[in-house]
Amino acid sequence: NNVTQKTIQNCWNKTGILPFYDNDDDVDEKESELNIDNDEIKDLLNHLPESDDVIEYFQIFDHEIPTEENLTEEEIINLVQGDKENQEAKDDNDDVKIPVVSVKKAVSGLETFINFFEQQNDIKYNNENLHIFRKYLQVVREKEFNSKKQSILDLYLNNCGIE
Repeated sequence: NNVTQKTIQNCWNKTGILPFYDNDDDVDEKESELNIDNDEIKDLLNHLPESDDVIEYFQIFDHEIPTEENLTEEEIINLVQGDKENQEAKDDNDDVKIPVVSVKKAVSGLETFINFFEQQNDIKYNNENLHIFRKYLQVVREKEFNSKKQSILDLYLNNCGIE
């Protein structure tokens, strides 16, 4: 962090790779301009209403952020135990009962579904596939019709001897 631009420039010049440029005044002038710019930016940041947050945000970049490190045995165990706990929580959610849908609601829902897609004029909706849902609607309507039979009344009348 204490290496100056001048030191870096001298190192490159000594390698002989770069063409020699002997204008130390320009380098010093540019360096002083950069320092002035940095001081000006710091001054502006200090006068911002939320300057502490902004300064802290930019200082984060000065720290090394580890992107990969070796895990300790304890960290590995904690990760595995955390996965087991998540799996157990997921298994607990599997025990949730799905509410039973009445036949009447099923008929109503399928009719609404089919009507909606029949009304769509967009080519994204392929109305030819609706025949499957129409078959399901027919099956559910039959189930609804059969559930409306008067089997209880018939049993009552049969038990009374009336046919």
